[in-house]
Amino acid sequence: MTAAITAAHAGLRTVVVEKAPVIGGTTASSGGEIWIPCSHHSKGLGQQVGESDTIEKARAYVQSQAGSAFDAARVDAYLAHGPAMVEYIESKTALRFEAVFGPDYHPEEPGSSNIRALATVPYNTRHIAGQIANLKGPLPQTLFLGLALGSFRELKYFMSALRSLTAFAYVSRRMVRHFADVALHGRGRRMVRGHALMGRLLKTATDLDIPIVCNAAARSLLFEGGRVAGAVLDTSEGPKTVRARRAVILASGGFPRSAELRRRHYPSVIADLDPVTPVPMENTGDGARMAQAIGARFDGAALQPAAWTPTSRLPNATDFTGVWPHLVDRNQPGYLMILSDGRRFANEGTNYHSFVAEMLKSFGERHCRSAWMIGDHRALRRWGLGFVRPAPVPYRQFVKSGYLLRARSVAELAGKIAVDPKVLSETVETFNGYARAGIDRDFHRGESSYDRYFADPSHKPNSSLAPLETPPFYAVQIYPGEIGTFSGLATDEHARVLNSENMPIAGLYAVGNDQASVFGGSYPGAGATIGPAMVFGWLAARHIAEAAEQDANGKPLE
Repeated sequence: MTAAITAAHAGLRTVVVEKAPVIGGTTASSGGEIWIPCSHHSKGLGQQVGESDTIEKARAYVQSQAGSAFDAARVDAYLAHGPAMVEYIESKTALRFEAVFGPDYHPEEPGSSNIRALATVPYNTRHIAGQIANLKGPLPQTLFLGLALGSFRELKYFMSALRSLTAFAYVSRRMVRHFADVALHGRGRRMVRGHALMGRLLKTATDLDIPIVCNAAARSLLFEGGRVAGAVLDTSEGPKTVRARRAVILASGGFPRSAELRRRHYPSVIADLDPVTPVPMENTGDGARMAQAIGARFDGAALQPAAWTPTSRLPNATDFTGVWPHLVDRNQPGYLMILSDGRRFANEGTNYHSFVAEMLKSFGERHCRSAWMIGDHRALRRWGLGFVRPAPVPYRQFVKSGYLLRARSVAELAGKIAVDPKVLSETVETFNGYARAGIDRDFHRGESSYDRYFADPSHKPNSSLAPLETPPFYAVQIYPGEIGTFSGLATDEHARVLNSENMPIAGLYAVGNDQASVFGGSYPGAGATIGPAMVFGWLAARHIAEAAEQDANGKPLE
């Protein structure tokens, strides 16, 4: 969408082709943040909180994370043009951002910062009333009575509504406004996070008369005269060919739903497991498949092949609506994670990408294939657990379905999850000792500013640690899921797809998760997938438009 809008403003004719029945992809169901160091929003926030940032500092941080996979040319292009992209997109579209104060995902590393993430400003559906049915919504399983929560701060208000008058008043106002919208308009009208991001871009695309064709899967690329000249689409009316005079930009969401590519590029311990992921069912690696068929190079050298997140799944779930991404609950005091050997394996409060990377490493080292999130009754009713909401929302239906396992003691719970009762009891006893002292001697949970940011500041002595001591006890099985893939097509700093000889394929660009991770398979901070998607979408469109202008010779651009 960023590329199409940028190209349209440059005078090019463009069309957006979408495989799914609705547009928006993973972004529409995401947090809607972008990781852009040194934007004008971030500089303003930095002045308020007394923190400064530089491109050099951000580069050093990215390099420390990417290690041997560091791609200097693409990283430099991203960091140099990110702030300009934000200014451009806000001047040319309905999209608006605001800086949020929050740590990078590795705050202990040199060069990290608290002012790099930009959040999408909420939007109202009345601006796209004629198009709202064509836009993918938030993950339905994460809504509360149809209401989407707009920020982590808002989520905490909802979690603590029965313990704080301030939170209760805030939640009451939000719910009254939401139900008033439902009564008057048939649905909530406040769009937040990724839904707002895509809604704002859809508004601009509609105003620019950019055609958006849904239910049209790309089958193959046209390759004529040494360049890409269009694509063949599968539509409800049969195959159709769209010819492109200038270029085709691939943005098909990577390959998390492709069994073949998962087997080829994922770690062997999970390569054959069914995906347990909240990403759209349509993200099956079409971009990589079509590009490789005409000689494109697939770059599988990323440190991690995917942007990982721990997930759980409802029994008999058939699509992404039955999957829960555990982004926040596992950080709360009163929970711990174990493998099937009954022992912990990582700091439960660390960022979701690093957490699953540690899970996969431990799977291999300890010959395990499953993990469990465990908590006591106090934690469950205070924070919720996956699909289970905090009190006073009922939860027994999840026990009945088998999603949530319940037991009167830790030893009994061990039997229900096929773990040695003695080992699990020892693990919980050790963890409880750490929690009471406020020091996690095994994995240092709660020491990082990232851990503390998502934990409970009112809990002492460690905001991230609380003993499991109030029966009954509960467990939910946790899977190594993903929110996208990092391995992908090799591209240059203009987002041009490269062939086996590292030469650009004329007329072919790849952005988003179709492009190999600019961060080398590392995850520097919130918005580190959407940020590159937008920056390289913008750079690709500008590169195409500049080439068209040079070739125009006074003729209208096409």
